[in-house]
Amino acid sequence: MKAQRKILWLLPLLLGVNVRVCIAAPTPDKMPLCDLQRTAKQGEHRPVQVSGIYSVGFEMGVLTDAACPSQSTWVELNLESATNKEKLRSMLDTAGKADVVFEGEFYGPGLPDPKLPEAIKKSYQPGWGHLGAFRTKLVVHAIQSVEPVPEDHPAPQPIRKPDGQTSSAH
Repeated sequence: MKAQRKILWLLPLLLGVNVRVCIAAPTPDKMPLCDLQRTAKQGEHRPVQVSGIYSVGFEMGVLTDAACPSQSTWVELNLESATNKEKLRSMLDTAGKADVVFEGEFYGPGLPDPKLPEAIKKSYQPGWGHLGAFRTKLVVHAIQSVEPVPEDHPAPQPIRKPDGQTSSAH
């Protein structure tokens, strides 16, 4: 009787494990960063694989693309794998930037707090990152590749903060 109860208890657990193994994770969309930034809708987020130049500075990590140098995406590392983590850290320590391919969750502009009055919600555009200065955000779950930034790569444009001041991304 005890053995039958244990089997009945284990059966849903084993079935759950099997179902989980059989259902593959969705393949993230491979899109250029500029396209993601241009088409991101307010409140949207989706799994992506994206490349660009990752640079770090005081209180910030950003991803840029030479095709749209005035646009930057705020980056948060929430790694589910340590692959390439040390390579990225080493490159950032020496050069402050790296040519990367990241996999993660891309977020469009944030939604205003629903408790705000309608008049404020219409004109208020919440941002991501330091001082809310970024329209888009990427939460990185995996680092697919890390390479040095080519010498002929243009430097990123200064980032405009909400107070009008500028700051370099690296």
